[in-house]
Amino acid sequence: MSNGSTTIGLADLYGLGEQVEMDKSASVHALRQRDHEIGLRCAAGDDATRLKFWLNNLPESVGSLQKEGAGWLTEASAAFVARSVAAVLGFLSMATFLLSGGQGLVNIFVFLLLFVLVQLVFCLASAVVMFRSVRGNVPVVLPLNPARWVVSRIFPDKRYLRESQAVLRLLFLRYGQEFGAIFTLGAVAAFFLVLAFSDYTFVWGSTFSVSDEFVQRFAGVLAAPWSSWLSTATLSPQVIADSRYHPALTDLSQANIASMRGWWPFLIMATLSYALLPRLILWGLSKWFYVRLMKKSFLRYPGAEGILARMKSPVVKTQALQAEDRTAPSGKPSMPLDDGLLLLNWAGALDSTGFDQFEQILAVPPGNRLAAGLGLLADDGRCVDKINQHKPERLLVAVKAWEPPMADFRDFLARLENVVDCTLCLVPLPRKMVAEQNMQEWDDFCRKLPFHMAQIQAMSHI
Repeated sequence: MSNGSTTIGLADLYGLGEQVEMDKSASVHALRQRDHEIGLRCAAGDDATRLKFWLNNLPESVGSLQKEGAGWLTEASAAFVARSVAAVLGFLSMATFLLSGGQGLVNIFVFLLLFVLVQLVFCLASAVVMFRSVRGNVPVVLPLNPARWVVSRIFPDKRYLRESQAVLRLLFLRYGQEFGAIFTLGAVAAFFLVLAFSDYTFVWGSTFSVSDEFVQRFAGVLAAPWSSWLSTATLSPQVIADSRYHPALTDLSQANIASMRGWWPFLIMATLSYALLPRLILWGLSKWFYVRLMKKSFLRYPGAEGILARMKSPVVKTQALQAEDRTAPSGKPSMPLDDGLLLLNWAGALDSTGFDQFEQILAVPPGNRLAAGLGLLADDGRCVDKINQHKPERLLVAVKAWEPPMADFRDFLARLENVVDCTLCLVPLPRKMVAEQNMQEWDDFCRKLPFHMAQIQAMSHI
């Protein structure tokens, strides 16, 4: 059986969250047996491929929800519709603009404003959002983003994607650049089509004291990227002088009209250079960052570590007939240590149960375990300094699930400077499960934390 592709999509992330939620009602022994059997069939070398193999090879009765699909709309169909709409809007916008001018005259300044400057501003805003997202900051986004409505139609249960808001932002950004590029291509197509079937000319004029020399310098700055190798897309002083338009002028000579048409190569190159090219660059960068962050989010989804551990760990049996079935002398499942993990035991959440009672934290090296929240401000300050100096790839914070989050805990987390990924591990009472009310309370608290990636994870006893 195939091990599956290493390409991780939003459907895989949603399916993983859905399956983790379903597994909460299953016994630990059944989960170990199932995941260990899948792990024996998997020959993949990296964890992302192993995890996707696990997702694709679940028993039909267990993974049916993920395999049948979540919503009535798919990502591919939504993207196709959006691409078509972007192309049509771009074409209609340019055609309407060119044909709506009086006497077949097109205002150059308005053209540059709508199809070059506005597009460039959108590109710069997208670049800032991408930079902040990649750096780990949470950029301000519009709450009424139409892309969120589309995602909600594809994946109706918001619970399974609430831990992956950074991935969704990059996904929206990637599609936004793609649709912007298609919009520009549609506008360029309309430009040439209208040019072939209609006689229109380009003029410029302003109520301000704008001289020919200023327009010449302005056009020279815009044409700097292509002036050295495409001189036909530059403007001569004669073209600029002939295309200056005065409202009192009612009779345009044929010589002036022919000269005015010298603007169109310049305008097309300006559109391609400042509206289309930045979109394509941002699209490539956002796609590259999206693939990396998606894979990272897939591996760090709450519960994924336990799945990988069960796939790799032996199954506890009374009599082991094979070497792979034998357990460690302690009877606990083994897990490779991860130096990138740092565990914070807040307010003694793990003191009564022990660090080896939860498989989610077995991968934390003993030297990477800290304690805080015991009432001593000096100790908390030293703990903050240690975390900031350590710069962990991921911070696990063990908290008492049955206690509500307090202001001192929020203040402690706000002092952390070098943490990007934080997971609140909800420790239940002995022989108990984390209540749904407690999950919701901690989830509301987690959403307000100043981290790029923040999520909660209910702990379960081994």
